[in-house]
Amino acid sequence: MHKYIILGKTNTEFSASMVNKPQNRKEIVTPFVESLGGKLLEMLYLNHPEISAVALIEGPNDKAVASMTGIIKASGMFDDLNWYRAFDSVELKNIYELASTKMSEYISAKSFLENE
Repeated sequence: MHKYIILGKTNTEFSASMVNKPQNRKEIVTPFVESLGGKLLEMLYLNHPEISAVALIEGPNDKAVASMTGIIKASGMFDDLNWYRAFDSVELKNIYELASTKMSEYISAKSFLENE
């Protein structure tokens, strides 16, 4: 499972729905995330003008997370919704270890200018 961060901006329709019928959205969304092979780790709401909702999930792959966010976007409750693959410190170390072993194989465009 991979970690993902989902950032969204809820809209007035979301607010109107919550005022009309307050809900614990984490309880409601958890089974949906699980149906696509994921796990909802945390869901937070912010008082920020551009980002009002944050979710931390584990997902099996990018396709599943893209499907989740596509369905959520289609609900019409968000003006903006984006997802990002997140890496913990061990994963990031492994990424840079691989990069370190392959660095000598890369030829930059700048090197062609230097050789003229």
